[in-house]
Amino acid sequence: MLSRIQFLVEGFFQSSSRLFHRAGLSPNSLTVIGFLLSIFASTFYWGGLSGLEWGAAILVLLVGSFFDAVDGAMARKYASVSRFGGVLDSVLDRLGEIALYSGLIAGSLIQPWIGIWALSAALMVSYVRARVGVEGITLKGMGIAERPERLLILILATLFWPVSQAILAGGVLLVAVLSSITVVTRVYRASRILSKAQ
Repeated sequence: MLSRIQFLVEGFFQSSSRLFHRAGLSPNSLTVIGFLLSIFASTFYWGGLSGLEWGAAILVLLVGSFFDAVDGAMARKYASVSRFGGVLDSVLDRLGEIALYSGLIAGSLIQPWIGIWALSAALMVSYVRARVGVEGITLKGMGIAERPERLLILILATLFWPVSQAILAGGVLLVAVLSSITVVTRVYRASRILSKAQ
């Protein structure tokens, strides 16, 4: 959903990418940095968000999300989009999400069934898009819980965690529900398109 308004902030991310480009960093380098920050954030969840870990988790997630957006903007700006870069970005995004939800479960911040549901649904959102893409159908922007939306919900839920620990669990549950709806929406959309093509 947020990808539909990506053009509104594309200029900001491309301007930011200029600094990294001058520093000699590549889009793949930014992708790896974003992934490492996701791993870093997961350790704060694993620790139970005690003490300063709560603020650190939010900060690291925000910075990681920034790098996650800038890598693509840099690739488009400097015409350095590569097939491997797309694969690397997709794989590390999935691994990053696995780390985050695993950290939430390991830190006993959410019930395991909620984390497993959210993670499974999130992975299926990406899988359906990739599988349908093999059939020549583009589903980017289709659905209400792509990766940017999922990260935003997680960041907001973490932000309000000190108010009530139930907010974090509720946020992850929301990710699970919206991701599941997105999977169903994408499968339905693909079925309509492919049935007309027969």
